[in-house]
Amino acid sequence: MTINMTRHTGAIGIPVAECIDKRFGTWRVRTDLQPLMNEETGDQDGVSFIEAEFPYKPSLDEAKEFVIGVIDAKTDNKILTGLVWNNKPVWLSAENQRNFSEGERKAKDNPSILPITYKIGETADKQPVYHTFSTVEEIAGFYDECFGYIQQCLKEGWYIKDHVNWTPYEDALEPVTEEV
Repeated sequence: MTINMTRHTGAIGIPVAECIDKRFGTWRVRTDLQPLMNEETGDQDGVSFIEAEFPYKPSLDEAKEFVIGVIDAKTDNKILTGLVWNNKPVWLSAENQRNFSEGERKAKDNPSILPITYKIGETADKQPVYHTFSTVEEIAGFYDECFGYIQQCLKEGWYIKDHVNWTPYEDALEPVTEEV
């Protein structure tokens, strides 16, 4: 499933799943509801959320796939763009993770390859950020920080997934059984 991470806004109490067009059977499923606060009063004005639209009533499993997909996408994005090391943004793409790991391993095995320069990230205005590692300790410390950051992001994502309250989704999407 492709996850559209566009945020939308709505009223306080908006359901996590609802039929928005009974005639065509269109449903929306929402997740990552965040309060919108009025800056002047400090009161909550509404919520922002990420939603998926279905041309039919989705199953609970489809809703779970969407919700978990959003959590995974947010975790991946945090890993990719959230680390700042020595006041420098670090881009932790899979390729960079491999390059940093390999550079650290090679520097430990053969310190004479130092110095090593990497493009470690980009500024907000897309300017490259480089860093030259001159010592084994420096590159090892950098790699350890990257690895620790990735592990922390993954643990946070797992925690969020383990603590999703599925009850509102179940209530909205489970078939209604009629008593005889």
